[in-house]
Amino acid sequence: MPVQPDITTIRENLQRIMDRKGVKPTTLSQRIGTSKTLVKDLLTKTGDVQFSTLRKLAGALDVELGDLLALPRVPIVGKIGAGGSVAFLALQEDEQLDPDESVLRPPGVAGKLVALIVEGSSMLPKYQDGDIIYIQRTHEGVLEGDIGDDCAVRLKSGETYVKQLVRGSESERFTLRSLNAPDMENVEVEWATRVLFIMPRRSREALDKVG
Repeated sequence: MPVQPDITTIRENLQRIMDRKGVKPTTLSQRIGTSKTLVKDLLTKTGDVQFSTLRKLAGALDVELGDLLALPRVPIVGKIGAGGSVAFLALQEDEQLDPDESVLRPPGVAGKLVALIVEGSSMLPKYQDGDIIYIQRTHEGVLEGDIGDDCAVRLKSGETYVKQLVRGSESERFTLRSLNAPDMENVEVEWATRVLFIMPRRSREALDKVG
């Protein structure tokens, strides 16, 4: 008996593909010759879906059926090296994700995510080589609720780090802290975003085998 695909995964994949191709729900429903609200219902309230419907949707979108069933992935946009410094990688927003340059989406974390991969041992003991750190880039500046947490922090001087963000001793400035490097005191921050999820390397490798 085939395993019933996870409806949340299908919805996320379908919406992402539709957005990329610029297809509206009503248009896609009409392409497969059924109710005008079928796709809208699938995206918002339908609890399950037939494989025959998924095949029709895949054909109408000119993608493989597996693209609708695949576990969602998140682009790796940077690598974290010595002292928590982030080197960003080039990735166009609409570029198709290469499995070698993306990781599985963590469970229970909503919204658009990007991932940073830890390289080397300079961030021990908190972060290990191969760990994945998930963040969002949805705002500029600093949110009050992120102060005191580990964050990806972009300085106005151009560097980016993953460190604990605390208030500085000077107005409108912040101090960046880590376990294995001196404090970076009273720096000017362009943006900061809290670390939402950490996937240890071994968990990532295990999930990739089944994903």
